Amino acid sequence: MAGQNGVSLKRKIQRLGASSLIVTLPKDWARRNKVNVGDMLHIYDDGDKLIIAPENASLKVSLEFSLSHFSVEKHAPRITLCTYVFGFDKITFKSNKTIKDPVIDRIGRMEHLLPGTRVSVEEKQKIIVELGEKDRDLLDLLVNYGRSISRVLNRLSGFLEGKVHLTKEDLDLEYNNLLQLNYLLLRTANSVKTTDIMEERQAKYMVSASNLIGIVNDSVYKFGLDLLYMIDYLKPSEKQRLAFLLQILEVAVSTVVLSLEPPSVKKAEESYWKVRSILDLEGNIREIVENDTPAFTYLLAKIIDIARIIDIAENVILCHALITKFNETGKEEAQ
Repeated sequence: MAGQNGVSLKRKIQRLGASSLIVTLPKDWARRNKVNVGDMLHIYDDGDKLIIAPENASLKVSLEFSLSHFSVEKHAPRITLCTYVFGFDKITFKSNKTIKDPVIDRIGRMEHLLPGTRVSVEEKQKIIVELGEKDRDLLDLLVNYGRSISRVLNRLSGFLEGKVHLTKEDLDLEYNNLLQLNYLLLRTANSVKTTDIMEERQAKYMVSASNLIGIVNDSVYKFGLDLLYMIDYLKPSEKQRLAFLLQILEVAVSTVVLSLEPPSVKKAEESYWKVRSILDLEGNIREIVENDTPAFTYLLAKIIDIARIIDIAENVILCHALITKFNETGKEEAQ
């Protein structure tokens, strides 16, 4: 197995007493993880290998960056975003000179994008970024995220039906709120630390699902902007059809995230068939192009693209439901 920096860590098995086998821990690993004589370790079975984790797995991880590097100064907000999403706890930007105000402002704005983040400046030569909480309920966050996107789809369908007033500012606000939720969701999923192999694997499902639903958020936002500019070019009947398709997507997204907890294969399948009804429209695209306005054809293509992304997310979430609900490993031992 490769260790830190990709170096293989090999140890010889030794005998202790008549029947026990022992192996020593690498000194650098023990020091790095603050493991001392008498401490407890978690050891769990992952098939053909054992995984060892220190009991103090909640140790905070901090990183430092020097603003003397041009690339660090240029990408400081992106570095902040990356470290937030990947579950780090604190980062420090240091400089042997006075840090420029524009750099401080760009990093400071990350407070408004990344939930729980706090930025402080020490004598204009050090910027400390505390990256905030990451112990939220993962499934609950994903359900809320999906419901929030469903709410936006509902507003768009209401706008097409003339029941809802919608502006670009409204869409920007919805998009930014969902973006914050997406970053918090990714941070939480990437920060899962457990000695339970299944729980760890499930967190990886959630990273995949949240990335895909994040793409849905982007696509819905761009669709909304296009709709604002094109709505006057649509026939009344076309508005009704588009509204109906958005309502199908709204229900599909709500249903698939509700299949997460408790895991429900039935709900995931219901969502799948709703989305398939939209994807099947691709087979009639030639007829649609010939008989409808260019604005309708363009917006329909956008809806089909959104449905395609949701379809991929549904498959990931269906995997979660199938494995969680029907996996029988360990059930016999528990009975």
